[in-house]
Amino acid sequence: MEEMEANSLKDILIQRIQAINDEAFLNALKILTDSKVENDNYQLNQFEQEKIDKARQQYANGETFSQESIKQEIDSWLKSV
Repeated sequence: MEEMEANSLKDILIQRIQAINDEAFLNALKILTDSKVENDNYQLNQFEQEKIDKARQQYANGETFSQESIKQEIDSWLKSV
């Protein structure tokens, strides 16, 4: 993206953001921009990291299900509803 185009987009975004009064939406924008400004990589929080670590351990222990077995379980559940 050219610098001029980026600057124009920034100006448009600034104007639009100034017109927004929805605090929840503004907080969501802040989270989004914080993650980009701080680092181009998403940073996992502790809960997310713990879940990933647990999933990796389950995989290493062979605690997995095939896609076919999950599909069969879902089909069975849907038929019972």
